[in-house]
Amino acid sequence: MDIQDIIEIFILAAVIFIPLGYALRSRLPGWKNRLATRFLSPRYLTPMTVSMISKNRKRSDALTDVSPVTGKSKTPL
Repeated sequence: MDIQDIIEIFILAAVIFIPLGYALRSRLPGWKNRLATRFLSPRYLTPMTVSMISKNRKRSDALTDVSPVTGKSKTPL
């Protein structure tokens, strides 16, 4: 196998996989979501959105403003 054969294989793979990837890029997330809902448990399927992150940050900021950190644990021994 010489360099010409390797170049031909590379070009053939590019001709096949580049248009295939372009055609499937809009359909692949749907397939991925369907497979995830079928095979994964629901705790892995909850999407993390920007609004959820901002709500959690606001809530944690409000908690730290009300009770300052003293370094003491609140769990009973």
